[in-house]
Formats: sequence, C-alpha cells, structure tokens
Amino acid sequence: MKAAVLCGRRKMRIDSIDTPRVKDYDVLIRVKAASICGTDVHFYKGEVGKYAPKILGHDFSGVIEEVGKNVREFSKSDRVIAEIVRYCGNCNFCKAGNYQICMNASYMGFDIDGAFAEYVVAPAKNVFKIPDNVSFEEAAVMEPVALALHVMDFVQPKIGEAMAILGQGPVGLVQTQIAKLCGMKVIAVEQKEERLKLAREFGADYIINPTKQNLKDAVLDITNGLGADFCVEAVGLQETVDQTVEITKKGGKIILVGESKGLRGPPIRHEDMTWFALSDGGTNKYPIALDLVSKGKINVKRLITHEVALDKLPQTMESLADGKMVAIKVVVKP
Repeated sequence: MKAAVLCGRRKMRIDSIDTPRVKDYDVLIRVKAASICGTDVHFYKGEVGKYAPKILGHDFSGVIEEVGKNVREFSKSDRVIAEIVRYCGNCNFCKAGNYQICMNASYMGFDIDGAFAEYVVAPAKNVFKIPDNVSFEEAAVMEPVALALHVMDFVQPKIGEAMAILGQGPVGLVQTQIAKLCGMKVIAVEQKEERLKLAREFGADYIINPTKQNLKDAVLDITNGLGADFCVEAVGLQETVDQTVEITKKGGKIILVGESKGLRGPPIRHEDMTWFALSDGGTNKYPIALDLVSKGKINVKRLITHEVALDKLPQTMESLADGKMVAIKVVVKP
C-alpha cells in the first residue's frame, strides 16, 4: 500500500509498504479520508514526539475491507471511523470505564502507525459505523467533536454560564458549537477575522480579537467584572495559557486542550480555580459526535477548507509548517 512516512524532522515521503494484517478481533479499513490535526504539524516540525519513521494521522474514515475471524458486529463494505486510543480493557482505568487513560494505551499516529495511508488496521472495539447522511470527509473530523464533548464532562455547566474559548481553530470552533448546545454564553477569542466570523456563525455571543482589544478588559466587561465561569485554551501557546487566569472568575475552571511542547500549567495561586489538561476525546464520545453531526446539531463541513491527495501530503505539510497555507481543516484523500 501507499503511505506518507515521516522519516525525520520535516522529512516525509510517499512509500510503498506492506498492508497491515488483520488479527482475530481486528478490521482492515480502506481509508477514504483523513484530516490533518495541529498535532500532526507539530510532529512534522519535530516539536513533539521522537518516533520516526512513522505514519501520522489519527482522525479518519473509511470502508471495511476485511474482518478478523472473531468479529461479528461489522462486515465488509461498512462505512466506519475508529478512535485514536488502543486500550487494554484490563487495567484499573479501563475497568472503571475510563479507557482513554488506559495504563497500557497506545495512540494511532503517535505510538503506532496512523491513517495517512491507504489502509489501517483497528480493533473492532475501537470502530463505529458512520450514519448514511454523514460524508467520509465529515466523519474524518470527529476527534475535535469528541474532545469538545469530553471538555463538557469537566465543565458540567449550568444554562447561561459563560465560557471563554481562546482560539477558534477546528477545536475551538467545535467547542463553540458544543457550548451553545449546552445553553452557555460563549466568548470566542481569536486573532484571525475569518475565524471570528465563523465563530459568530456558529453562535458565539461575543467575539474578541485580542490584537484589537485588551482581552482581560473585554472579558471582564462582558461578565460584569467577574470573569468567565470557564475558560478553554485551544491555542497551545504559553502566552494564552497564562491569560486564562486573568479572564476566569474566582472558583472557575480552566481546561487546556491546545497542544504544544513544553507548556506549563496556568499560573494559579489562590482563588479556588481548577485547571485540567485534556488531550483526547474521552470514553464513548465518538458515537455521540457522529450522532450530533448526523442530526445537524454540529457543523464540521464548514471547517474543511482544503482537500489534497495523499501524494501531495509532503508538500502540504511543509506549507502548513511554514504558515503558507491558510487552512482550518485539511482532509487527505488516499
């Protein structure tokens, strides 16, 4: 099969490699679409991870080509996605229902080869069928939805509470939509005007461009001097992590979902603030994510700004790494 293999820092090539083999409880999936995550770009630039050669890509969709002999719930030609984590099912966390933090976990596109290839093998327990009215391209953008849902497990909001979302990339734009579904007042923070416009389209009550307004003053003005009840950092910069403390009210919660190397937690001293750092979609969030997209509650189609062939992925990754490609979500088509 063809695959885009990361060989080192900013070195990716299209190789012909063996198609992965199916074990008894696995399925072989022919990849139809795979989206590029910001973490993939960090890997490409050598900013995170030390694994090479490897195949990146952890958010994808496809069609089952082969099923293991012990798989009963899926058949050839089923349209499916597979979540990123590979979990043991036997450790304390798995037995408690929190397999996303399995003690023996491995992650597709991180520890094991990912979906920037023609085929992927996944355990059947990780696989979910795609509703008929959800396209392969939309289904390849489920991880941001699953992550946003996982954030709400920690937030546990009341209707009308305020959430400030720093960064309106794919994760932030989906978080805006999920927060609105939960009845929250959303303050969208972003430097790029086209993303702020999209945040407004997705229901943000207030939009702030911190290059044009003082962020702290603007949030305090919106919240009557209290600060936001919750703050989600979806940028992955130390500057914005530090800003979360300034705009979150006493007793509020800060959730970090932006990934980058060497980030420290927010500089909380007192005031009963709580902060969490999340990196994936939590337990059983992918089926909910698919259902929300299928019912038109969450729009991921508007996030897809580019589609590229697998053969063009090395050039695309270089353009994204250099900042020459202005994109929200790029979908790769093997």
